[in-house]
Amino acid sequence: MLAAAVVDSSALICIAKGEPAANLFLNEMGNTGKLYISAATHAEVILATMSLQAEGAVEAMQGFIATLKIETVDFGGDDIQAYKEAALKHHLKAKPPGPLNMGDVFSFQLAVKLNLPLFFQGKDFLKTPVKNAMTRLGYDMNEENLGVPTKPRSILGQ
Repeated sequence: MLAAAVVDSSALICIAKGEPAANLFLNEMGNTGKLYISAATHAEVILATMSLQAEGAVEAMQGFIATLKIETVDFGGDDIQAYKEAALKHHLKAKPPGPLNMGDVFSFQLAVKLNLPLFFQGKDFLKTPVKNAMTRLGYDMNEENLGVPTKPRSILGQ
């Protein structure tokens, strides 16, 4: 169990779409003491949920965020320098080893600012120094499984 973590839009959209790792994220986020999301990432989640074009999807996502008590952290003028530094190192236009999109950089910046692991899905964050919430909880996430968390097999093969 994690005391606290930051949530990226990729984990929330995974849940909304019912993708293979959805229940893993649901379980682990539900067992995490405190969850945070950047205000910019929260806005991104609303837009991504709208693109699913399912009746009531945005309201359902907002209800889910409220149920998990994910706290939205404002992004203000004091955060711009840290965002800029993160973007210069990790945004895809900077051609880094881990190409993050604009929304990803907000999640990355908040996780670094709060010194917390990040719940995410996909390969982009794997090449950054951000702490991975799912690997800290014992899940496999790597290039081979495309950054989709899977529960590792135990030593006994169970």
